[in-house]
Amino acid sequence: MAYRELVKRFESVREYMRDFLVFGYKTRREFDGKSARTYDNERRRIESWLGDNLRWEYRAKGKAVFLSMDAAELAHNPLYRAWQSKSFTDNDITLHFCLLDLLADGLPRHAEEITDALAARYGTLFELPTVRRKLKEYAELGILEAQKQGRALCYALSPCTLDSLFPDPARLPELLCFFGETAPLSVVGSFLASRRGEEDCKLRFKHHFIVHTLEDQVLLTALEAIRTQSRLEVTNVSGRSGLEQVTAAVPVKIMVSVQTGRRYLAAWLPEQRHFVSLRLDYIKALSLRPGQEEDGACRALAEERLAHSWGSILHSNPRLERFSMTVAADEAREPYIIQRLRRESRCGTVEQAGPGLWRCTRYVCDAGEMMNWVKTFIGRIVSLECDNQSVVDRFYDDIRRMAELYGGED
Repeated sequence: MAYRELVKRFESVREYMRDFLVFGYKTRREFDGKSARTYDNERRRIESWLGDNLRWEYRAKGKAVFLSMDAAELAHNPLYRAWQSKSFTDNDITLHFCLLDLLADGLPRHAEEITDALAARYGTLFELPTVRRKLKEYAELGILEAQKQGRALCYALSPCTLDSLFPDPARLPELLCFFGETAPLSVVGSFLASRRGEEDCKLRFKHHFIVHTLEDQVLLTALEAIRTQSRLEVTNVSGRSGLEQVTAAVPVKIMVSVQTGRRYLAAWLPEQRHFVSLRLDYIKALSLRPGQEEDGACRALAEERLAHSWGSILHSNPRLERFSMTVAADEAREPYIIQRLRRESRCGTVEQAGPGLWRCTRYVCDAGEMMNWVKTFIGRIVSLECDNQSVVDRFYDDIRRMAELYGGED
């Protein structure tokens, strides 16, 4: 089969991009379930999208492809090109432009009227079922607005345009530049900026999680389920074994790790009767299912547990651990330390324990999750207290081993 850059379904694009860029930059030998020709075709397709951002190295199992770039020099997310890869027929693209040009006058029309007008104005005959499907698709995408007039369903261009949302476009380039690289579903901002010819983004980001765009379709479905209080049928792929598992879930919230940038779907599994946090980049597919009456109690319980979760894991164990950290900070010369404690303790209490001493106390499901944050105060920590003594012991053991590693003195 000849190599083609465009593909019909984005799901297949996402699957291959995850195989190459998320699940471990596979070699040809490690690319299970597909032929060597398929591996070469998908590798070349990704190379055509990512250009100079791809590198390769030879390993024991063969040549491995990987992504390499400097986020500080990255003006645009190169993975957005994957969203531009959808193939189309000549009939599709002709109908697209003719349809938008016909409806540009703002007059609502029903499907039969639109089909006749397309033939009369452009001399191109489209079948009525084809026009109906395209109108329905564009209405679901928000390009068109469906209006009921009597017994007929009429369509007109949506009044929600960029010009109507931003009548003063002076600061619009900066807005689209920022939105197009950082926000969920940010590919929309990138497309809008390119449409206006404002692709020269002057912003740079220290933490630029470009692979999020591969998860945005999953994210949109999950948010829709949370909004409508529906259930989800989740097809999840194990990061270790690669095995797929299909399960029902009650979605609760989308959580983002401030350390790794990974995004999680916090959910209740009614069949297993426990909470989970599923990584979005490991979710292969989502589909909406009707909600159940008992789901409200699950969501209320989840909110209660989330109030005592420090990391991105939604714990099923209701037992709480008290953790307390006392740090040294001069309130006159170092007020920023105290401000940081109050800002980052996530609803914990911060109180003065003595002259130049400040105590932060928090009740959490797992105090071990706090340790990466606690270690950022090394050099100021006076004491640590926790109901789970193993957490404190592990902290001091880490400090001891670090001192031995770097030749520190007792």
